[in-house]
Amino acid sequence: MKDVLTLKQISGITTRINSELDLPILLTVIMDTARELLDTQGASLLLYDRDSEELIFDIARGERSGILARKRIPKGQGIAGECARTRKAIIVNDAQSDPRLLRTIDQASGFVTRKLIAVPMEARGELIGVLEAVNTMDGRDFTSRDVRLLTFLSAMAGLAIYNRRLYANLMDRMEELNCIHEISRSLHEHDDLEPMLDAILTAIEEVLDVERLSLALRERASGDFKIHRTRGFSLEENDLRIDPERGVASMVLKSGEPLLVRDLVRDLGFTTENAGRYRTSSFISVPILVGDHVKGLLNAADKKNGNPFDQFELKVLTTIAAQLSSAIQRLDARSREIEIRMYRKDLETAANIQRNSLPEIPAEIAGVKMAAGYEACRDVGGDFYDFHYHSENLMSFVMADVSGKGVPAALFMEYSKTLLAAHIPRLIHPVKSLTEVNAELIRNSRMGLFVTVMLVQVERDMDRLRLASAGHNHQILYRARTGSIESLSGQGPPLGTFEGAEYREKIYHYDKGDLLVLYTDGISEAQKQNFEQYGEDRLFDLIRRLGHLEPTEIVKAIFADVNDFIEGAEQMDDATVMVVRL
Repeated sequence: MKDVLTLKQISGITTRINSELDLPILLTVIMDTARELLDTQGASLLLYDRDSEELIFDIARGERSGILARKRIPKGQGIAGECARTRKAIIVNDAQSDPRLLRTIDQASGFVTRKLIAVPMEARGELIGVLEAVNTMDGRDFTSRDVRLLTFLSAMAGLAIYNRRLYANLMDRMEELNCIHEISRSLHEHDDLEPMLDAILTAIEEVLDVERLSLALRERASGDFKIHRTRGFSLEENDLRIDPERGVASMVLKSGEPLLVRDLVRDLGFTTENAGRYRTSSFISVPILVGDHVKGLLNAADKKNGNPFDQFELKVLTTIAAQLSSAIQRLDARSREIEIRMYRKDLETAANIQRNSLPEIPAEIAGVKMAAGYEACRDVGGDFYDFHYHSENLMSFVMADVSGKGVPAALFMEYSKTLLAAHIPRLIHPVKSLTEVNAELIRNSRMGLFVTVMLVQVERDMDRLRLASAGHNHQILYRARTGSIESLSGQGPPLGTFEGAEYREKIYHYDKGDLLVLYTDGISEAQKQNFEQYGEDRLFDLIRRLGHLEPTEIVKAIFADVNDFIEGAEQMDDATVMVVRL
């Protein structure tokens, strides 16, 4: 076998790994690739559980591999555990004589480990797991060549798993947001308490597909809790009041914390007779809080599919209860302070998400110098940028601007950025990438937002830029030799606006030393108190004067010049800049 992979082999492996979005299937692809690459009898992938600090045999490929599924190995134990602890590759060509070998694994599987190679899988400084290959088919010893091949695969696999997990988490969050959005509409479509409560219970009943719901509120005069609304059952007048010392309700009233019960008999010690009035014996009760005080209770029982409730329903109902509290207080004219506090907390959370999601742009890579800067007009904005390194001669740069501001824009930004990050390295084609992302946004997002994007692919071996634009403003190519400015543009609507939207590719050639300047309209449309805008002409003049400087200095100069121009006026839009010396 050759000591190095051919470009065709690398391309094939990359395509196999990056073309699969489903995580379980991706893990299988990685295992099959490891076996083929090293020509071994078996391969295994152990994922690292940060909570328990254990390695889990999530999947293995080879004879009797299914027996190993879900087995756990503490970090530091066994050869794989040692590899995880040191984050260094390990070769063992006489495994049966190595004291680190976990013989219980062989005993459980009936497989005899004679030779083993293990390498750590990492992504963005985080340990993802350990990749192992076992027993060469021809009986040869593992060598440093095998380490290089498996390390190459593990690096690609670690990043792929990291991205798929992030994608899956965001898809779950989008499902949760869409669910909450449907119910939230009921809160804001009514100005009277009674029809609002009816609409809320109807929406919860439909969205969560439950049979029994009840809503209890605290009466102002007596301070007692009384069931105000029900769905799926009825109560006599003398049963409407809640005893704060008995039952599930008392636990929530005293603790002020939401309660998820999967089995009333097993979890809370209910008698079979008492639990018998519930068809599934699973129950959720969440408090409606005003400050630290319980204002009411929102209860759900008996999912129509017969399954117990889980954390998803608990999170949805907890969120709805919080929104219901705000709505009640809004209708009573006493909720403004609470709404502001909750909104600021949400803003802070979303701001942290956004700040952590913006990549750290390297100052230089493969001889290409670059820098980026971002300023939000509020705590949370909708601008973002990204950089993808495909090879020494191929890189992609993204500049984007989400419509709207605040928490919705930040969440939509994170979702859009993740989709772009998943498709750009897989397709390596500006038009196809924008087309795929637009289709997913149309299909999965119901937030009513859109995002403008400029995607520029730098092909250094041909000294050209391939770009596609999704409704983004013109960008800048500064030609160092002549000192001239060329506007870069493309055709196509913003992502998330039209189903089946078409995007057209533009190609621009450049000379070494030219400058690529990507920015959002928060730069060119920044304005003074009298509404005079900074404008593209000022930006062009600034680039002409400073085009010889380093990208970092140019970014700082652009923000400084814009701030000087607006003379302390409030920033009305996010401002983002990326500068690349080609």
